[in-house]
Amino acid sequence: MSPPSADEAMSDYVEALLDTTRADEDPLTGLPNRAGLLRALDSRRADRIPTAVAVLGLDNFRSISVTLGPGMADTMLQVVAARLLARLPMDAFLARLDGDEFAIALSVHGQKPRATEALLNAILLDLAQPCEVDMHRVHLDACVGVLLDAADDDASPEPLIPGTPDDDGATDSLELVARAQLAMHYAKRSRGQMLRRFEPSMRTEAIDRRRLDLELRRAASEHEFELHYQPQIDLETGRPTGAEALLRWRHPERGLLMPASFIEALAMSGIAATVGWWILDRACRDAATWPQVGGHAMTVSVNLFPSQFGHEDFLHEVDAALRGSGLPASSLELELTETIALRDDGAAAATLQALRQRGVKAAYDDFGTGYASLSMLHHLAVDRVKIDRSFVRDVMEDRGDAAIVRSILLIARNFDMQVTAEGVESAQQADFLRKLGCDEVQGFYYSQALPLVDFGHWLSGYERRRASIAAIE
Repeated sequence: MSPPSADEAMSDYVEALLDTTRADEDPLTGLPNRAGLLRALDSRRADRIPTAVAVLGLDNFRSISVTLGPGMADTMLQVVAARLLARLPMDAFLARLDGDEFAIALSVHGQKPRATEALLNAILLDLAQPCEVDMHRVHLDACVGVLLDAADDDASPEPLIPGTPDDDGATDSLELVARAQLAMHYAKRSRGQMLRRFEPSMRTEAIDRRRLDLELRRAASEHEFELHYQPQIDLETGRPTGAEALLRWRHPERGLLMPASFIEALAMSGIAATVGWWILDRACRDAATWPQVGGHAMTVSVNLFPSQFGHEDFLHEVDAALRGSGLPASSLELELTETIALRDDGAAAATLQALRQRGVKAAYDDFGTGYASLSMLHHLAVDRVKIDRSFVRDVMEDRGDAAIVRSILLIARNFDMQVTAEGVESAQQADFLRKLGCDEVQGFYYSQALPLVDFGHWLSGYERRRASIAAIE
């Protein structure tokens, strides 16, 4: 075989060079991808160029993809890329990471962190401006996390060079991006055009959360979760109408753990839906064994994780739990969180309508504590609202809490919804709520959450008390 000609050799060289370039490029936006970003950061570190690393994520991108289609979502990513390029300085390096995330490397030689933050905040405002695409007016919000290496202080020295020995142990470019990405996720928790600087405590918390997630996965496989039931009481008659199923973790070393120590991490875990299906099935099976009280069937209330409600198998899992347990659909009430209510993709309303057609009831938990309360009642068909315990705790002493409770009751009445107040701890609170027209209550005044067997004994005790009172009368 004859050796390649000079022209062929040059052609092969150019083609290899183009392949390398394409490997570093995002085909949708034409921006560098993650590999290109890491290569650029490595180069800056080698040249000892002080650099801030920022990661920007879109808040409502999923809803655009669901409601307007993936084609429109792709167009919006291109719009975001164009807006970022128009705002960033010439020496900035912009890349697209995964999905709706973009990364920015900013030269900060001679700059204070406040100047970098001002630029990033201006970018967030730019992105929030609505745009017209294919006859659709689209609004975007974004959050950004940034890794800055100088103290935010007028007397502070020049920013440290990321990746050098004086940089807190961040020894590679991948770690720098990971830190900025972590700060961005913290910003997203606050919703809407937020900027967060990376802090070492974030990394520590992330490590702790990862350890907890591994423990939760082990707990699920080892069947360490269990359900306790807190009675719900009709204020007019004093009759138990049902119970809320509450998750507990029987840890092999730390004993029985309350949800406050793990429920947030569980909701964010990849096993949330799996545990949620178990809770739903177990609660239905347990409730199917409960006797009628005063001639009325008892209802079990089950809290949903956000990942369950948006799951494609959600209605199938509800049907399977009812079918497997024999529990009537009218005896099941599913409690929604604000995270579910805030979804604006139309799927939540359709899912609730499907539940209602089955006879399953829905309740909005912790009503009055967040952003979604009134808007949710307008477009989501729920049967009940639950007043958060934070308003009930001081309802007798705090005029503000009392006013909020009155307002919630009035709003619910106008929407023809039932109301349950959580966290009732005294007869005075119960009487006050009854006079205001509250339908049901739950709390330590009546009973703490009980294991299934103890809950059965509690019900038997109620029946005995009721029979004694009837005999006296």
